[in-house]
Amino acid sequence: MGSSKERKSNLYDSAYLAEYYDISTRIAQETVRDARFYTSALRGHLQAYSPLEHHGQPIVVLDVGTGTGRVLLNLAYETSRTHDNLNHVQFIGIDREPAMIHYALAMQQKYQIMKRIGRIDWLVGEAVHMISMEILQNHIGRVDLIIFAAGSVSYLTGPDEPLKFFTQVAALLRPGSGRFYLSVRDDLISSRSITDDVLLPRNGKTVAWPGLHEQQVTPSALYAGVLYYQQPVEDTVIYGPLKTNRFRVQAIRRTGFGDDEILEDNLIETTLRVWNETEMLNWAEEAGLKCLETFHEFDQTYYVLGR
Repeated sequence: MGSSKERKSNLYDSAYLAEYYDISTRIAQETVRDARFYTSALRGHLQAYSPLEHHGQPIVVLDVGTGTGRVLLNLAYETSRTHDNLNHVQFIGIDREPAMIHYALAMQQKYQIMKRIGRIDWLVGEAVHMISMEILQNHIGRVDLIIFAAGSVSYLTGPDEPLKFFTQVAALLRPGSGRFYLSVRDDLISSRSITDDVLLPRNGKTVAWPGLHEQQVTPSALYAGVLYYQQPVEDTVIYGPLKTNRFRVQAIRRTGFGDDEILEDNLIETTLRVWNETEMLNWAEEAGLKCLETFHEFDQTYYVLGR
């Protein structure tokens, strides 16, 4: 029987889940370390930057599915180590969940290093409707670096969503020099055409969510006495190109009197697209993008596209 705090969730739609996601991705980041790829790309734009060629416009970095702002925070930190000047850089983070954007804004205010950025905007919205937002309408053809990290592109599950998304990326990218960094989890690629096959772990674990197949207990850093309990996946359903996992994440407060208080009991259901690489790249090409480079790190395949 469920608790009185039971609720259906997509894993990202509450303050507790936003923190739990942030903690989980920071743990995974210690292995994946994708910051170095995106930092290298940004530094390339910084070194090539010409105010004349940019017509006085800033270097624009768009983080799609920004979540808690991890990627942009990492960019600020890593470029500080090399003393790069980011006064003429604009960060834009977009996510469909308000709870994530609220958390990202709190992180911006918490970390002084984010003050190095010339301008930061956080937007609530869908990846497939980006150019309908006023800020991005003013950046058509002016975005220098677009990032869709941690395999989040698999949340584009609608039949027309991949092509719609790639079309908007092509519209936003700066012609010639603009780059789009796309990562796809290896376990969500069903067939490959231009990249090499990789050996997947038999237990189904991934670096991105190592605890998805086992119970995890994670202490909160924001809420005193709160623990996050993630139960193993209860059910997995594969239907066509879509893979749905169901599991439970609870926010529980230790009372000190032997009875734990359930603050939030989340019945999680996530549906992800499993990609056919040829089909994915055909959608990108139809949208006006071309794949310039691919590489593989840990449990993800990366595609670098331009127009």
